[in-house]
Amino acid sequence: MKKRLLILMIVTGMIILLGGLLTYGLGIHEIIPVPRPDLIVVGTSLIGILLIASGACDLFVKKTKEMEIEENDERNISLSNAAMASGFKVMNVTISVSIFVLIFTGYMTVVPCFTIIGAYAIGQVVFIVRLWYLHKIFETLSLIIPLLFLLLQIIY
Repeated sequence: MKKRLLILMIVTGMIILLGGLLTYGLGIHEIIPVPRPDLIVVGTSLIGILLIASGACDLFVKKTKEMEIEENDERNISLSNAAMASGFKVMNVTISVSIFVLIFTGYMTVVPCFTIIGAYAIGQVVFIVRLWYLHKIFETLSLIIPLLFLLLQIIY
């Protein structure tokens, strides 16, 4: 990731962490009614710490020239993409099953249900749009490349 994005991730994590701690510490949860103020502290602290740790680990790791070459190797990129595709499929199934189980056991209320379903739908739409875009690009390239070879044969 780019350095600016990692710094933004760390700063965002600090803001979320401090915001959650200050919400409970300053007693803001008494002014603004919150159903479970203890969960706000735990949730924001966990999210903040994870963002800080993730950004800091990536930011402070010094990559050698060999590591950069290895990272940009086409074989490793294709392996990484295959692993992400498998992870995406597993995530889709687990989210679907989790929503189903939580709804039919009575643990899911309306707002979290539609929030999770909305996030799931956004992920699916992004996947479909990106797949359509890539097919469109490769279809265009498959038409252009033979024409370029034909043009080169005519010229030479």
